[in-house]
Amino acid sequence: MGLDGLARLHGLFAAYKPPGLKWKHLRDTVELQLLKGLNAGKRPASEHRVRFLLGPVEGSEEKELTLTATSVPTLIDHPLVRGPAFTSLKIGMGHRLDAQASGVLVLGVGRGRRLLTDMYNAHLTKDYTVHGLLGKATDDFCEDGRLVEKTTYECQP
Repeated sequence: MGLDGLARLHGLFAAYKPPGLKWKHLRDTVELQLLKGLNAGKRPASEHRVRFLLGPVEGSEEKELTLTATSVPTLIDHPLVRGPAFTSLKIGMGHRLDAQASGVLVLGVGRGRRLLTDMYNAHLTKDYTVHGLLGKATDDFCEDGRLVEKTTYECQP
């Protein structure tokens, strides 16, 4: 992708968050994958500089030294010297979900982050599905919380 890809990397997209996964982990994973794609792109060719290297005179049996002009690549742009070209991206979240919740998260990249506010202010319809267990109460109202009360119930036809 490279620099060309970064210039085109703007917009909104949706990602599914399964239960048990924190929203920040999902955002960081998306950022990591986008950065891998950007850094996998072809880098521009390295520059060459003219250097004068000291060496023996060819064809001479005496120990004479001479300077020879040689074109050598500069290492300043080498990936092992400079590191990855892209190290972070700005990714915005439309909303956050609890770790035990599952659903679709809207993420914004680049100029798409500005659209997240417009989307929030549009008051789009949200659909929630709640699962519960009758007859048990926990201290934090989660299924894995400490049980504080237990009772029986009967179904009336």
